[in-house]
Amino acid sequence: MTHEEVWAQGRAYLLAQAEKNDFAAAWPRVMAQRALLLAAVADVSEKQADFRPAGPPDAERPWSIAMVTRHIATSTRNVLAIIEATASGQTAPQDPIAGLGIEYPSFADARKALIDVSLELAGLLGRLPAVPNLDVAVAHFWFGPLNSRAWFLFQRLHDADHTGQIAQIRAAEGFPG
Repeated sequence: MTHEEVWAQGRAYLLAQAEKNDFAAAWPRVMAQRALLLAAVADVSEKQADFRPAGPPDAERPWSIAMVTRHIATSTRNVLAIIEATASGQTAPQDPIAGLGIEYPSFADARKALIDVSLELAGLLGRLPAVPNLDVAVAHFWFGPLNSRAWFLFQRLHDADHTGQIAQIRAAEGFPG
């Protein structure tokens, strides 16, 4: 399967789930995945967070847990802005490939930022209109135009992907004990 086919399949899944599930129905699934992500970084030390596994020859080395944590904290803020704007029928920020631009003095600071934005994510439903606009869409880099509910469900997929990435880092040869 090509990348384009995988992305088309993901887009179809997100749009179908967004049509089938309102925000309240999707919320437990999104938050359960976020809880798994937070648990994956809860006991990580600074040394462990900075560890980067070896990658394949001639390829960029995989990310560290600190890099993943910064990315998720940053991208979640972007996703929240997109969801809140589009649900209100407003234009929204475009989907930059967010993640490594914000620096935190330490991994603990990045983890705290992740926790803070996770609390904002948890309270999202209280900030949305009673009848969210589903006609306004913002294009995702891979999945194409997504409405507010599809973006909300995207957050679950994104968190699952990076939770798996963190597990792989922790299982990599040389990961500090």
